[in-house]
Amino acid sequence: MASALLSKLVAITVIYFMVASTTAQFDNPRERCRREIQETELNSCKRFMMQKGCDMLMSFTNHGMRERCCMELQDVSPYCRCDAIKEMMREIREKMEEERYRHGGYKCRTMMEMAEQLPSMCHMSPGYCHMRGRSMY
Repeated sequence: MASALLSKLVAITVIYFMVASTTAQFDNPRERCRREIQETELNSCKRFMMQKGCDMLMSFTNHGMRERCCMELQDVSPYCRCDAIKEMMREIREKMEEERYRHGGYKCRTMMEMAEQLPSMCHMSPGYCHMRGRSMY
């Protein structure tokens, strides 16, 4: 009988620590953002940035492409948006390097400036995402 009681106590303790660990993981904002970013591809935003990054005026006036990007960005929590945009820009930079498709410093700087303003363009918070080391190369 004592053995059965001890087994139940051990099982309850193990379950408690598993739940506590899982809850702590989900309560961690950094971990939550990491998961959100992994689950969000922002493909429309990548196309928007790649096709229109050089011509800011076109970017602001191409409503269909911008709206698709904004819809994707809406699925990312406000707390994680800047990190998601930074990750998107990192992926764009890698793609440009892989294809040896360089637009020159001006376009890349313009793309980074546009990325910083992307939430504002979509009327979302935060309105501005500071990109460290704005250069794409």
